[in-house]
Formats: sequence, structure tokens, C-alpha cells
Amino acid sequence: MMFHEDVIFKSDGQQYGQEFMEILNISGKIIEIHQTEYGIIDPKMYKPDLVFELEDKIVILEFQSTYVDIYDKKRFRFYTALFDYLKNATHKNIELHVLSTIEMQKTKCYNINPESRFPIYIHSLKGYDGNKFLNNIRFKIKSEDVISKKELLLLTLLCFMDSDKSINQSILNSAETIVNVPNVDKDMEQFAKGVILMLCDKFVDDELLNIRISNLVGGNMKIVEDYAQRVAKEAVKKQKEKFQSELESKDTNMVINLDKEGYGVKDIARIANVSVAFVNKTLSK
Repeated sequence: MMFHEDVIFKSDGQQYGQEFMEILNISGKIIEIHQTEYGIIDPKMYKPDLVFELEDKIVILEFQSTYVDIYDKKRFRFYTALFDYLKNATHKNIELHVLSTIEMQKTKCYNINPESRFPIYIHSLKGYDGNKFLNNIRFKIKSEDVISKKELLLLTLLCFMDSDKSINQSILNSAETIVNVPNVDKDMEQFAKGVILMLCDKFVDDELLNIRISNLVGGNMKIVEDYAQRVAKEAVKKQKEKFQSELESKDTNMVINLDKEGYGVKDIARIANVSVAFVNKTLSK
């Protein structure tokens, strides 16, 4: 889905990315938000979620719904090496930060060799009560109270908060709620919706739910159209198969009945309007 990339990486989104970073207590002023796809490698496998260039460092931010294991550590290390090689003209230090739905705040390390350790900074929003936060936002919308930029961004990150809801349901709740927030700055709204789309792409495997969320926050409608066409084709195929099955069942009954009445194979085929091979196959069962 390309919509969120067109939105999140707009230069106008830098100020909102700044507040996004502040929520995670990552210090520094953003001067650029970088595209995350690099043409020389497989983007499905090697595509960082967000890359912020600050005045003094580069921050690669990953969203994660599982524990950071050795494969993740190697993948994250590859991201930093790749960005350093292709984009880091200023030779700034690069940090890898993870916003996790499951792990508490901590630092993990990937030991490249005894003298080289690659730190991975894991962030958690489990200190927020997701259910209480969502109810508060909904109450504010109903009461027509002002919702701050920070609250709007936190709403996009609802799935990372402590909640009795699944990740999928939390992302859906974010989408359904954010579209009802009144009087939102257009660029701010697009940035927030872009984050929801990114999380939807990353975490929501259910195709129908993915489309529903994407449609809610104004995603690429081509995915909806493609899905509708595919469903229509499958429905037609199933209908044809059902009709063929019913037809064969009627033909089979007619062949069996004609055989019982003593008709020969060729006569049965002529009367039932089927092939001789079909008659022989039916009677041989």
C-alpha cells in the first residue's frame, strides 16, 4: 500500500513526527523524514518502518508485535548498515528504536563480536490504559472538546497500550475513532492516518479487516477494487461449479433410471443428451 508512504514522509509531517518522537522520549530535533525503501534489495524483507534524521543522529523506528529475537537483531543491524552506506552522507550515529506491543522498556544488544555490541532500544506504552484512554477520547469527541495533537498521535498508537482488546481490534478502534475527530489540521490528520495504515499493513493479516481499516482512513482504494473483483470471480466460479454439479447429478439419475428400464448405452446417451463415456462411467460405479 503506497498511501501511507506518500503521507508519512511529507516534509510537512516533520513537526508531527517530532511530537511522535517526544511520546517515545527520544530527544532531538527532526530535520528530515526519509523514505524507507531501497531499490537494490527486497523491500518486503528489508524495509524499515520509519527513519527520522535528527540534527545529531539518525533514528530508525520499528513497530514490533513479537519479542525481539536473534533474527530481528540481525535484521535491524542490517537496516542501520544499509542506511549508513546509502544515505548517511553526514556520518551521523544511527540508533535503532523499537515500539513494542509486548515487551516492556529495555535495551537489548546484538553481539557482533566480543568488542562490538549493537544496542536496540525498546519502548513500551503499556503505562497507558488503552481502554480508559479510548473512552476518554470518545467522550471528548461527543462533548466537542478539543483533542490535542499528542492525544491524536497516541490514538494512532492505541494497539501498543495496555488493553484487553486484540491488536487488530485496537487498530480498528483507532481508525473508527480518528475519523470522527473534528477540526483536525489536514496535515496532522494525514500523518496520523498514515501511521494507522502502516500499523494495519504490518499487523493486520485478516484481508477483510485490513481493507475495512484502509478504507476508513482513506487508503488506496485499488486494494478494495482488486479484492471485490477477486471475490466476484470466485463467486462466479463457485456458481458454475454448483450448477455443473447439479446438472451432473440430474444426468446421473436419468442414466441410472433409463438403464433400469432396459435401454442400451447408446440410447441412454441419446435420450439423456450425454456422452457414451459419461453413461459408461456412471454405470460402472
